Amino acid sequence: MGFLTKAGVKNVRQRDLGIEVLDAVLTQEYGAEIYQRLVDKIKKLERERTGETGPGSAEHYTRLVESLDRFPYLIDAIEPAKESLRGEEFYDIERYRECLFLIDKWLELVSTLYFPTRLTVVDNQFSTYSIYSSKDLLKAIHDEEQNPYLSLFRDRFLQSILADQPDLVGVSITATSQIIPGLTLCRLIKEANPNLHLTIGGSIFTRLVDNLRRCPGLFDLTDDFIVFEGETALLELVNQLEGKRDFSKVPNLIHRHNGKITVNQPFYSENINELPAPNYDGFPLGRYLSPNTVLPVQFSRGCYYKDCAFCALTLDHQNFRQRDPGKTVDDLQWLSTRYNTQYFFFTDECFALSPTKRLCQQMIDRRVNFSWTCEMRFEKNLSRELLTQMRDAGCLKIVFGLESFNQRVMDFMKKGIAQASVRRITEDCLDLGIAIHCYIIAGFPTETEAEAMETANFVVGNERLNQSYGFSCQPCLFDLEKEAPIMSDPGSYGIQRIMRPASEDLSLGFFYEVKEGMTPEQAERVYQEIYGKISEVVCELPFNYSMADGLLYIAREKAKVQRVPLPAGS
Repeated sequence: MGFLTKAGVKNVRQRDLGIEVLDAVLTQEYGAEIYQRLVDKIKKLERERTGETGPGSAEHYTRLVESLDRFPYLIDAIEPAKESLRGEEFYDIERYRECLFLIDKWLELVSTLYFPTRLTVVDNQFSTYSIYSSKDLLKAIHDEEQNPYLSLFRDRFLQSILADQPDLVGVSITATSQIIPGLTLCRLIKEANPNLHLTIGGSIFTRLVDNLRRCPGLFDLTDDFIVFEGETALLELVNQLEGKRDFSKVPNLIHRHNGKITVNQPFYSENINELPAPNYDGFPLGRYLSPNTVLPVQFSRGCYYKDCAFCALTLDHQNFRQRDPGKTVDDLQWLSTRYNTQYFFFTDECFALSPTKRLCQQMIDRRVNFSWTCEMRFEKNLSRELLTQMRDAGCLKIVFGLESFNQRVMDFMKKGIAQASVRRITEDCLDLGIAIHCYIIAGFPTETEAEAMETANFVVGNERLNQSYGFSCQPCLFDLEKEAPIMSDPGSYGIQRIMRPASEDLSLGFFYEVKEGMTPEQAERVYQEIYGKISEVVCELPFNYSMADGLLYIAREKAKVQRVPLPAGS
């Protein structure tokens, strides 16, 4: 939005259908609509049920009856829950927890109409269909029984999208949970107006460039895909639509030409110092489920450290580029004024040390009052001095990719960090009052159960860490991801066989067998054990649930502590 506007493109609109859909579903009005549908569905299944589980089954009938029983209570509670999260009651942890529980139960109730599909605030579970199969996706986007987005988009959003008679519509799909909703929207838009030009962007399809060449059916839903970075590509697409329509000139575009799928290469990377600040005009900031806006911003693109064997994130931004610290603070000041917020979430894959020092000094010198979080590595050169500077500049929390605390596994992953650095930086953050998040991975090839538990014990056994305000920790099960460095030489990591179901032509990961260490099945068991242990010591809500909500809680706690008068004589 900011880039197109700066380039002189007029009549640009942007929307976040994620929150618009959620906001529409969490209403009594929507509840009144689905009540009769629940009743009708129950009557239908009373007459005809098929099997014990699945759509139209005995299990489906039981869930519908349970939903109808809960309906009167939930429909009265759902809008107050939503409004509580947008107001001061957000900071009452018990009310916060109750509201999220109510919303989840309401979405579970709604989901019973589309059983076995399950909606949550953060995910969509379409158990009948694989999101990694183009064949399944093309079925899912036509399934009125199991896809709730067909009726939601058709009845509530399609008309308003088409009302402006747009020449170009872009749909951004940035998470696997958005694949079916996003493609459903594309199908409905193209059917309603086949002459409209539709393009899909987002990181999901950036990782599927080669796969898209073999999935012609997807090009019936969209005219093209923009992969990697989209600013210049989208601008050139606009120019070509207004001019000669020579789509070979559009960088980073995958399109169908004369029946052949063409990938425009080489892929283009932006000069991020020439980019304007992000523009969030059009986003319904007052409808998100928090009392304050937390805006995503970028200080860099790519990762300065590309050697982690398991990580495919470096693909999204092909090379590391750093934005000027002064320009970044200019962006923050503009965003803060325009959107009335002091809260920011840096989405960089990793903050580099020297630029971070300059950024923080700029914030301190300009006396800005921002609260923010970012991601860093446990680098040995991440000094207490820099951490102090970050805290003084408003950093409230740092997200670390620990992955493993076992030195052999860290080295095998090519993390480039040492146990001593992890311990020292952890203690420095705790001393300085900077909250910590740790990502950890269970089941990296050759890892033993004892090595995995060493990582868990670092978190569980360190009470000063796990009892610190704002601490969070997310255990993950190792996934052999497409495009990760490990895939260039899997044998050297003890992987002896790689498998992918033939039907999954859009797979982002692979099944595998190993020569030593835990098997994938053993890793799954150990992961569940680790998850359970960490859940016992980590504050799930809000810190493990939402980084943005957690940032607001930490900022509130910090302000409260600063207001407490010191004891006499201290």
